[in-house]
Formats: sequence, C-alpha cells, structure tokens
Amino acid sequence: MGMAASQARFLTLTARKSNVEYEGQQVNQQRTSLSNESAGLFNKMMELQVPTPPSATDFYNTRYTFDAKGSDYSITNSVPRTDGKYDITITYKASVPVGREYNTYGTMNFAGDIPTTLITNFNGVDTECNIEVLTRDNDGNFVDSKGVADANVKTVAETAKENLESEENANYYRYTYNNTNYYISGTNMKDMLEKKGSSSSYVIASGYPNGLSTYYASTQDLQKEITAVGGFPSSTTEGRFEQLYIEDVKSDDPRIVEALKDKTFDLSLTQVQDDEGYAEAMKDYEYQKMLYERTINDINAQTEIIQQQDRTLELRLKQLDTEQNALNTELEAVKKVIEQNVEATFKTFA
Repeated sequence: MGMAASQARFLTLTARKSNVEYEGQQVNQQRTSLSNESAGLFNKMMELQVPTPPSATDFYNTRYTFDAKGSDYSITNSVPRTDGKYDITITYKASVPVGREYNTYGTMNFAGDIPTTLITNFNGVDTECNIEVLTRDNDGNFVDSKGVADANVKTVAETAKENLESEENANYYRYTYNNTNYYISGTNMKDMLEKKGSSSSYVIASGYPNGLSTYYASTQDLQKEITAVGGFPSSTTEGRFEQLYIEDVKSDDPRIVEALKDKTFDLSLTQVQDDEGYAEAMKDYEYQKMLYERTINDINAQTEIIQQQDRTLELRLKQLDTEQNALNTELEAVKKVIEQNVEATFKTFA
C-alpha cells in the first residue's frame, strides 16, 4: 500500500472510529434517559396508596331503640317542628311474604276435569299428594272446601305475574308436601286439561319439558321504614332522651299502627351496625382497588417496554464495542504501514 493510499485509509478509519464513539455516546445517553424513566415509574409505584378493605366493626351508629309487642324498632332520624313535636323516622325488621317458583314433574290424576292427586318425585321418592281446589268466596278471597281463606294465593299470583281476575285464574289448586303448601294456577291447569284430552291422568314431564310451574309462599326479613309524629317527654340531665311518645304513625300495616300509635316507650341507646355505610365503603374500596390494579398493570407494562428498549440498546452498544475494537486493530496495522512508508522514503533521500 502506498503512502497516499495508507493516509486515505487512516483518515477513513479515524472518521469511522469517531462516528462509532459518537453513536456509542448517543446509545448511552438513551439508556440513561430510559433509566430515568424507569426510576420515575418505580417512584410513582412507591407513592401509590394500597387500598384497604373497610372493617365491619368500624360501621356502627348509636341510635335510640325501643321494643313494642316483641319487635325491635330503631330511631334513625328526628327533626323538631315548630309546634314542639318531632318528625321521627323509624326502622324495623319485618317478615314479608314472597313467592317462590318450583318445577314439578310426575303424574297428575283427574276425576273428569277436576285434578285429584299428584304423584311427584321429591328427593328421589315418589310421593302422592292430594289436590284441593281453591275457589272464590263472595268477598273475592280464595277459600278451600271448608271455607278457610288462603292468603298465600295472592303472593304466589304476584310471583307468577298472573291476573287473579282473569277467567283462567278463577281457581287455584293446592297440594301439600312436608308441611309446605304448593299452588298451581288455573292457567296451568287449563293447559293441562287441553293436553291430557279424555284420559284420567297426565304425565307432566312429557307435556312440560321444564316441569310444571308451581309456586309456594315463604317469608323474607326486610328492613322497613315508617314515619311518625311524637315527642320525647323525659330526658336525663346530660340531654339523653329516656322516653318516646308516638302521637301518629304513617304505615300501610295496621298492626304497626296499632302497636305504636298513642303509646309511650322507654328508650335505650344501642350500637347499630350501619349496613348501608359499610356497603358504600365496600363499593368505594372495590373502585379504588380497580384503579390501583390498573395503575400497577400500566406501570408494569411501561417498565417492560423500557426494559425491552434498554436490552436493544445494550445489544447495539456491544456491537459498537466490537466494531470499535476492530477499528483499533486495523488502525494499528495502517499506522505500521505508514511508519514503514515514511522510513523507506526518508532512507531513500538520505
């Protein structure tokens, strides 16, 4: 290689080495920036407040309570009026009748168009139950053959969303198993009569793939609220009310009105669990938990992206380092060639 060519090669390698060093600096700068981003995400994660579920023991209210005919009542609010009386809000637990649906399978026997017995399968055992027709009396109540009214028919009819005034529901049919009364509406029985034809029995399962819809009545405890007008005739020196007098009650249950109206009750201070407050706190906790988990997931996803970018830059830096070593080796070789050329040239002129 001649001197001119060697010098040109040396300059090219030097320029390339400078470019590699500059690119390496740029890669390190980017890795430093990524490191700062990662540190920022970590600090953000450390600053997050981990949601804690509410404790039921923290949600209690101190309320005045009293007893009337064996039932517990709680005063949730009392607002003084200009006439010296109070508008009082009272809550209590009441057993409310509700209807339940039950799918029946088996065989129903008839005497003409009148169902007589139902052979149905309870808990794997065939049981024969007598069927009784409930008809309307002059007051519109459903009564059995002895004239005893059955108030459960209204409850089950509401569950079945049936109109008791319709022709199909002029009768209801009742059978009893394990001390529980079950009811079949006239609508279902009309369908049954049409399907059985002239036979004296009908297999329910073949005509009703999901079973025959029967109903029964049960009770459910609900928290109910009423309003009253009254006063607090006596109190302690500390200002705590000792007695409650109820002058008037607004309730659709005449038994409640009879139990409370025009009566005086001794009051007690009781810690009552605030179910509504606890439920709201749980909703807020679930919402905060969702936000927390979503933020953590976002941070983890961003951190993973940064780590992937850093691995790519690290690989590029290793490639540049390898190239830098190769350039250094070649520069050393070119330097030796130039030195030999210089030495040979000066010796010639010497």
